[in-house]
Amino acid sequence: MKNIRMLFIQMTSGANLQQNLDKVASELAQQAPGSVDMVIVPEMFALFGSKEQRALAEQETTFNGPVGSVIRQLAVEHGVWIVAGSVPAMASASNPMARCHVVDAEGELVASYDKIHLFDANVTDKQGAYRESDDYSAGSEVVCFDSPWGRLGLAICYDLRFPELFRQLAEQGAELVIVPAAFTYVTGKAHWEVLCRARAIENGLFIAAVNQAGQHDAKRQTWGHSMLVTPWGEFESLADSAGSKVFTADLSKIEQARTALPVHQHRKLL
Repeated sequence: MKNIRMLFIQMTSGANLQQNLDKVASELAQQAPGSVDMVIVPEMFALFGSKEQRALAEQETTFNGPVGSVIRQLAVEHGVWIVAGSVPAMASASNPMARCHVVDAEGELVASYDKIHLFDANVTDKQGAYRESDDYSAGSEVVCFDSPWGRLGLAICYDLRFPELFRQLAEQGAELVIVPAAFTYVTGKAHWEVLCRARAIENGLFIAAVNQAGQHDAKRQTWGHSMLVTPWGEFESLADSAGSKVFTADLSKIEQARTALPVHQHRKLL
């Protein structure tokens, strides 16, 4: 099985946990039974701009807290895999990890990825300075996993700016890399499309990038434009507001793309 039908849920998440989870459930409920294989939600989909991140992290160590229990239930109820953007989760570090969880259609956790590159940057928007490392610890492991459709990889938001991560994912066999994100409006407008397309083209794989979208509070605005990019750099995308759409990736195209442009064979370490 190579075709994977993915529901991208582009959200304008806020500080109300229940409202955010209800949004995921509502979008999923609108899909016809059997029409979707996998659901992908953005980074920080469950809580955005809330000071309760650490309290949530202490409940989600094994993804069985108020977020994980709902996501697992939705996966079973609808018979779909769910890639749960990012949720804070305590680990051995002093601060939580920004962790992406993947749950299968039986509600079992099959993979998780801790965001490696934390967003510490100065952006010309109303927020100005972003210091993700003040609240989170960085992960250190590249994560690929097998699925019924092929081998999949995980990355989160700011990771898009680091091509070496995606090269490692490709070398571990990834045919599609899933990228939940909360790209700011300013950086997204300038760089989102070109980064998503470059990571797909240079590695001969699909990129499924699902972003936050819209005005979250007085200072935070995200870019939206969630997109599925083919190994050739072609793409389909959503607009800049909350919504959802089903995208289909034919992973059988991977071999064709890598045969036509065998850049992995031609790579030289200088």
